[in-house]
Formats: sequence, structure tokens, C-alpha cells
Amino acid sequence: MNGQPLSPRRLWWLAVGFTIWCLALVILYALHAIGCAFGWPAGPLRVSLAIVLVLHLIAIGWLWRHRVAAGRDPGPERIGAFLHTVVIWTLIAALAATVITFGPALLLTTCI
Repeated sequence: MNGQPLSPRRLWWLAVGFTIWCLALVILYALHAIGCAFGWPAGPLRVSLAIVLVLHLIAIGWLWRHRVAAGRDPGPERIGAFLHTVVIWTLIAALAATVITFGPALLLTTCI
């Protein structure tokens, strides 16, 4: 392998989108459990869950936009371009996974 190695710090971008997805999972389930345990009305509980979901979608969308606008990662030519493409698609996958995983849950009965 000729040329400069890619910095390991650049690899953290691969985990950012799904880290936010994990935070959304924890916060939404905790908020749901607390709301059900304390007997919150269904309307305000559903609205608070929707707000938390939208905030996480905005965070992933902002990162996606930021990474697209940033251009290719500095470093070795082929690896930097490949890593940039993979990070963009990982953020798109995290955004889609967040919508698919948590969106339909807002349509269900809040507490059983």
C-alpha cells in the first residue's frame, strides 16, 4: 500500500447515524414507559413521542446534509472518496431505519 494511511478518526463517521438511531430507541422507549407508568393521557404522550422522533430525524438529516456539503474526505484519493460515499449511504440508511422503525409505533395504542 503506497501513500498515506487514512486516519482512524474518519471511521467514527460510519457509526454516527446509527448512534443517533440508538439514542432515539432508548429515549422513545423510556419516555413511553414513563408516560404509561404515570398514566399520562394518550394525546400528550403521543405528541411528545412524535417530537422526540422528529428531533432525531432532524439530527440525522442535518448530519447527512453536512457530510454531503463537506465533500470528499481528505486523505488518500480512492479511500477518501469511498469512505465519503459509504458515510453518506450509512446516514441515509440510519434515516430510513429511524422512520421505518419508529414511525409506525406512533400509530399504535400508546398504553395497554
